Amino acid sequence: MAAFEAELARTLPGFGVRYKDESRLQRLIGALLRPICPTYCTHYTTVMFGKVYFPSRAWRARLGPRHVYGILRHEAVHLRDARRWPLVFQLSYLLCLPTVFTARAWWEWRGYRETLRVELELTGEIPDALLDFVQARFTGRDYGYMCPFPRFVRRTLERERARLVAVDGADGRDHPPAP
Repeated sequence: MAAFEAELARTLPGFGVRYKDESRLQRLIGALLRPICPTYCTHYTTVMFGKVYFPSRAWRARLGPRHVYGILRHEAVHLRDARRWPLVFQLSYLLCLPTVFTARAWWEWRGYRETLRVELELTGEIPDALLDFVQARFTGRDYGYMCPFPRFVRRTLERERARLVAVDGADGRDHPPAP
């Protein structure tokens, strides 16, 4: 895991891992979001100012290196997007109102595609349970109902799974082992 984090630090200047329970700003954001997302500080990883904020050191330790690796791959997509489109990326998260398909949904789709890719690389499959999890994020309260169309989200996830499996099977790449 240290090697992967060092690689992120090399390719994403300013990268670092922080913890929400150790950050005044993250605790303040959590308090403000409590009516909408009461688990912001206890269940979610956040990217802000080039840093990845895990809920706590204990939370990260409970996940284990393989799961943390997957989260960091997902969050690295967000970090790259924030560098490529700095103002648009930040504003789209601040202004994420529950509407048909928010800008946040676009960024999260990019991140969750990476989550699906990591699962396939590490296990050789993308199980329905992972699609269920991602679908719940897109259509549920915790992400502000960023795309409240479950069937659309599910079809999109299933198409992406099929695409990734086809590409993975066709390219013959050796995938990195779980950290």
